[in-house]
Amino acid sequence: MLKKMNIFLILKFACAAAVVITSIFSLAYTGNNRLVSLFTQLFLSLMFLFSGISEFKTNRKTYAIVSFSVSLFAAIVFISTLLLRKG
Repeated sequence: MLKKMNIFLILKFACAAAVVITSIFSLAYTGNNRLVSLFTQLFLSLMFLFSGISEFKTNRKTYAIVSFSVSLFAAIVFISTLLLRKG
């Protein structure tokens, strides 16, 4: 089974697990969780990036373009939130 899974699929599931863990942590510990929110946005962006790469490799270009677009949007939100935090 591991031979059929490519590295991008494994990375996508690892990032999805990280998104779930950081989201649960954010819900469990209320308060000022801006740092946890940043990590959630980062892992969400990476998850959609790896999803887009794996969709592109399987010749599903429409899904790949949508995944890349969502990944770009999540990365822009991550960067803008990071810059607003510094300022």
